Amino acid sequence: MRAETQDWRALSEAASREQDPEKLIQLVEELNRTLLRRELEIKRRLFAN
Repeated sequence: MRAETQDWRALSEAASREQDPEKLIQLVEELNRTLLRRELEIKRRLFAN
């Protein structure tokens, strides 16, 4: 499993358990950034071929 996959899954799992609203927002924001980076990388690969 690649690092990006582990990252978004770990962030998602942490967010699902977080009780503190401010920490939850931080986790969700980081999750969104991670998924956006992943999406852009996939698109780059598709258009590079």
